[in-house]
Amino acid sequence: SVLDLHGLTRDESWVRMNSFVEDSVRRGFKKIMFIHGKGLHSHGTDPVLGQAVRLFIEQDKRLGTSGHPDKNNGGTGATWVLIKDV
Repeated sequence: SVLDLHGLTRDESWVRMNSFVEDSVRRGFKKIMFIHGKGLHSHGTDPVLGQAVRLFIEQDKRLGTSGHPDKNNGGTGATWVLIKDV
């Protein structure tokens, strides 16, 4: 399952990620992906969504190993993560 975070603020993305993970756990998914972009369209600030996704994954005890897909599937503009067995 995939969640696209483009255009959201850090706070909006955090709320969406939490709901998405809750739904994914409930549905029994084992692997999910966040699409956050590379921050190329951030105006006057450092890219924030990629950092927010990393922080969210680190703090959410339901989530485990993560990484970036190959270039054809988003590369560093996306992050996949495995859901831990509960």
